[in-house]
Amino acid sequence: MYIKKKLASWEIKYGQILLSGENNELARNIFKDFFGKSFTLNTFKGIYKNINFNNSSSIKIRLSCSPFIKQLKTNDIIYISIENEEIIKISQEEPNIETKNEDSNNIHNYTIDELKNIIIALTKENQLLRRTNTELFVYKERIDKYESLQKIFADEKFLEKWLVHNIHKAIADLDVIDRQITITWPDLKFNRMDLLCLDRTTRELVIVENKVKGNKKTIDTQYLKYRAWVGENIEKINEKYKESNIKATENFKFVIITDTVDDSFESMCRFERIPLILIDGGVIFEEIIPYES
Repeated sequence: MYIKKKLASWEIKYGQILLSGENNELARNIFKDFFGKSFTLNTFKGIYKNINFNNSSSIKIRLSCSPFIKQLKTNDIIYISIENEEIIKISQEEPNIETKNEDSNNIHNYTIDELKNIIIALTKENQLLRRTNTELFVYKERIDKYESLQKIFADEKFLEKWLVHNIHKAIADLDVIDRQITITWPDLKFNRMDLLCLDRTTRELVIVENKVKGNKKTIDTQYLKYRAWVGENIEKINEKYKESNIKATENFKFVIITDTVDDSFESMCRFERIPLILIDGGVIFEEIIPYES
């Protein structure tokens, strides 16, 4: 079994293959033994190790491999199949999957009850295909809109201002309580945090950094500096924002909202358990690394 996939321009841009609708159902059947583990991707452009499926959503699966996918072109056709229990193969040619030919005489050996069961199963399969087809039309309309849509978040300042009033659209449990907080260090160097938020469920502190246009060069050092700052100033934070009934601890969350992701950036966030939110197509927020209360 294999999946035939036509690539969209945004998939190449983000270095991710999206499997949804009928392909989602097929992928969950074909690649179920590869979920939750790393595997090797054998492609016609090279071999790539430590690849993972992102199947956190029940309606779609993502396969990220920027070094390979970004070499492809819009509307390229690829075929995704299993090479062995450790390797998934992506080829340009349709795989030659051998099938066993059933004895043609068997068609005359079905009982009436067996034929009834076959008809019932085919009817159910037809109903499922109709529902899947409807979902695919909806998905196609969304993709068409994304293809012609210019980014509405042109820079980080615009995104920050928008998030102040709409943070709940990215993460439902958050309220913004402050922005552009300046942190001054003993050597007089300083940092500015984008958004200081409150988790309404846990009353915990949440720091949100937004990054657009691939501006992620300092995110690792920001993460370490903010952890140190919060750890040294928990009492001051709780006192300053006591009207919000905040209960900041060293277990605060650091969240990144961005318009682009790549494998190294996603791996860093996944290892450090940093929630990573992708602005998908400029209007949809998707949890690449989930935020959990």
